[in-house]
Amino acid sequence: MVHSGHDTIWLDLLGAQTRYVDAGGIRTRVIESGTGPALVLLHGGGGHAEAFARNVVPLAGEGLRVVAVDYLGHGLTDRPSNPIGRDNYVAHLVATLDALGLEQATLAGESLGGWIAFWTALLHPDRVTKLISVCGARLEVEKDPASEAHVREGRARFKALNEAFLADPTLENVRNRLAWLFFDPDESITDELAQLRLRLYQDDKVRRTLSDGIGMKVVTSGADTVKRNDAFDADALAGIQHETLVLWTSHNPSNTAATARRAASFIPNSRFAVMSDCGHWPQWEDPATFNRLVADFTLGRAQVGEPVELAST
Repeated sequence: MVHSGHDTIWLDLLGAQTRYVDAGGIRTRVIESGTGPALVLLHGGGGHAEAFARNVVPLAGEGLRVVAVDYLGHGLTDRPSNPIGRDNYVAHLVATLDALGLEQATLAGESLGGWIAFWTALLHPDRVTKLISVCGARLEVEKDPASEAHVREGRARFKALNEAFLADPTLENVRNRLAWLFFDPDESITDELAQLRLRLYQDDKVRRTLSDGIGMKVVTSGADTVKRNDAFDADALAGIQHETLVLWTSHNPSNTAATARRAASFIPNSRFAVMSDCGHWPQWEDPATFNRLVADFTLGRAQVGEPVELAST
């Protein structure tokens, strides 16, 4: 496995800028670098823009304008007083594109971010160039029994870890919650990442999002809440007309590669890839492979080579 080569987020983001934009009245934090076709990186539920600390600058070096966003109630972005739902997330992302002067962008979303990216493409297709779903949430297609058990176990574990942190917001519980994301937690969780998360999670708005945000419900809810949470079944996936990369991992805790491959088969213009020895954050665990795949797909270059399995559907 190839890592970024340093242990500090500050060094990883050297050359990028962090700033705030007014996205429809919401003070929104972005981290950005580079010029060229736009690539917007969307983190998972309870996450923040630094989830892509190992990707922003390298991807900008490939000739892209790369923007990682804190969305509503996450990181250092404000949260409205009303409950956050699907339409709020989508509207905020579109307003962020407006604030950045971007008519269109490729959207690369991890977990909850993949769900937001897909819905943005369906509701505002003119604003999206391509789509990348990185272990994206709520792919509700028919699963084999082993995959069903995997999903139930993964959601239950994540819910328990989240509730444990909210009840006792310690550094240890932050580390436990982070460990769910990784194939190799000991190698992946730096002291800085844990301390950053703990600091961000002291914010009341973030804690509200952790406890009642739809981002948590999207990840942890079962089949009985699929329609309420706007999950992607075969019919919804078939409605996605953009060129799409479904990028999965060998050890994703929230859903299996078999289910993701099946979901990709319903998207008319899709590709499917699996990264080896990674969990829910492949962009952090194997940034070199992730950055190559994302840059090649976004820029229309060929995608070949190990340890990635790639197949057109």
